[in-house]
Amino acid sequence: MKKWLKEAEISLAEAIEAARIGEIPAQNLYMIAPLIYSKRNNIKNDALVQEMLDQNDEQVQRDWACDERSKDQYKFHYVASYLFCFVVAGKIGEAKYDEIMEYVTSKMDLFTDDYGLE
Repeated sequence: MKKWLKEAEISLAEAIEAARIGEIPAQNLYMIAPLIYSKRNNIKNDALVQEMLDQNDEQVQRDWACDERSKDQYKFHYVASYLFCFVVAGKIGEAKYDEIMEYVTSKMDLFTDDYGLE
């Protein structure tokens, strides 16, 4: 599980830096998760990356529809989206994803009342 924690931490740091450079709004950080996943895992399959984008967007939009304030939890949505790319790519199953998310959210500070990028 520690490898997943490290993967999530490194990826989130990369995403926050990319957001700063590219002036991406914090609530849209999850949108770059498939791009960072594909870069870190050397994925060249555009259709697979698009499927990741679509599935992550669908998942986040569902969360936002249930709770409008969840838009402010950009770190959680990014990490959940990034790790879900492993599911879409067929690297892990959804049960393993749930287990990893439970572990990662218990170890990382993904929920905040400070809604700006750090």
